[in-house]
Amino acid sequence: MSDKETNDAVSDFGVPETDRAYSGYTLVESREDNFDDDFRPQVCDMADLRGAPAARDRFIDRFGTAMVDVGIAILTGHGIDADELQAIDRNALNIFTTVPEDQKMKFVSTDCAYGEPYYLGYVPLQESMPALPHAVEAWEFDRSAFRITGEDADAALGYWPDEKYESAFRKFWHACEELTQQLGRALLQYLDVDPSLYDQNISPTNDVLRLNHYPPISSPIEDLASPARVLSHEDYGLLSLMTGSPVEGLQVYRPQNEAWSRVYTPADSLVVISGKWLSYISDNRFRACTHRVSVPRDPAQRAVPRVTVLYTLHPYEAATLEVLPGFQPERPPISGKEFMTRVADRLSERCRNMTDPNTSGHAGIRPSINGAW
Repeated sequence: MSDKETNDAVSDFGVPETDRAYSGYTLVESREDNFDDDFRPQVCDMADLRGAPAARDRFIDRFGTAMVDVGIAILTGHGIDADELQAIDRNALNIFTTVPEDQKMKFVSTDCAYGEPYYLGYVPLQESMPALPHAVEAWEFDRSAFRITGEDADAALGYWPDEKYESAFRKFWHACEELTQQLGRALLQYLDVDPSLYDQNISPTNDVLRLNHYPPISSPIEDLASPARVLSHEDYGLLSLMTGSPVEGLQVYRPQNEAWSRVYTPADSLVVISGKWLSYISDNRFRACTHRVSVPRDPAQRAVPRVTVLYTLHPYEAATLEVLPGFQPERPPISGKEFMTRVADRLSERCRNMTDPNTSGHAGIRPSINGAW
């Protein structure tokens, strides 16, 4: 088996998903890939969701259709102003580039799964994908890292190299928490399901805030062993919200035409990505977005850092996940812990196939756990 997946949507839970048209895609960008860069994700304005009935219906239809089609949308009118988004990006870059290396290493997570830190902490550049030297370094935080109601404020500060970063990211974390719940309800309405039905499953949230830093690259692209920075994958959670980047990198797979598309994000917008949890509870009505990150083609963009800040919502380990009412599920209920484990195992299996000496894969590549894009 090569790095070309032949049936990616089968086996996560032992149920065929042929209707989802995952007919195969490469884990890393290759010359054989088909690209369709005319594709533009659906733009959804949160002002519509908060507006008159006709505007709300328009938002729900556009957003729901986007999650069915590819699993990606561009969110505007989200309530986070341009200055705050710029400050978020600036602080994300600073935490990686101004904190000394020896201090960053003190925050490396000791709780590991599938080859990299899984819950909280600093992820060094080489740890996620040792075969991809121009990949990504990351820093992950959950709600216990913020001075918020129900959490230990003193303990929260212990997750940060400097108190100023907790203050800098707390407001953004709160905004994403609220947005995710509103978006989740809108998707239930799209399915004609009671929008309050899932409130108990997503509040309080079990979320991760991940900061991603892709360092500048000085080498010519032809000298790189691979253009890949993050392998093709689907996020585990319900929905992910991410700051946009002016630096090229994010690509999404569109099964309808078996093509990849580079995603360009308008200034001051957020990117919404659907995950495996959303696909599971909707009985695959919503697609878990397949995406990856590659090195920019433009040398000027390779010469500057790429930074993104990602918020993603995961199920609690003790939660029971089951298909929403009104569908004919082929899958039995499953615990949040078992769900996450199976999805992670599947991703690890795909990556292990790439290390087989009888394939053309890239040795040593291990999966990214919390959506490094």
